Amino acid sequence: MRNHFLICLLLLTASASGQTPSTRSSLPGLAIKPAIGVLPWGLPVKGLASLLLEYPIKGNWVVGSHTMLASAVAKNTYNIETNYSLQFSQKFGAGYTMTGPQKFVRLTVLAMGGVRRVAFKETLDYPGLEKITTKSSTVLPDVGLLLDWSLGRKRHTFNTRVYLPFYPFEGYPVSTFQQISIEVGVGIQLAR
Repeated sequence: MRNHFLICLLLLTASASGQTPSTRSSLPGLAIKPAIGVLPWGLPVKGLASLLLEYPIKGNWVVGSHTMLASAVAKNTYNIETNYSLQFSQKFGAGYTMTGPQKFVRLTVLAMGGVRRVAFKETLDYPGLEKITTKSSTVLPDVGLLLDWSLGRKRHTFNTRVYLPFYPFEGYPVSTFQQISIEVGVGIQLAR
């Protein structure tokens, strides 16, 4: 009886260790997530186009890159003519993805850091006053938190994003309120 038990145990061990793991990784590949959105809190309101790239590194940890270009939507407000009002930012970061039980809903939180370039030219044209034109261009650090919600199981997802900036640190959060962006787009998962 003891020999039968040992033989069964050896056969179970051999069959369990004989299973070859899949050569394909369970991690998905690069995710490309284009979106459109708005910077609604400042005047003039800016429409934006963005691209988020996410790459899983281990488990639920991901690295990402976020590129955004925003431009003024309304050109004339309160006797101020906006010739141009542009904002470009490039950020890189790392974060963590949390999934629901069915893996249909995912939340990715990324700590981001990079640069932001803001440029504008505006003209004050008030009746009875001389026209005054103001022009500025500056480069700033861009540090913040990107929250990305994805819906979908397969290679294609629907995404919404919110970017919460932390810079400038003095006067936070009031000083960064106008730079909060809201984005909506799609995601395409590339296979590894």
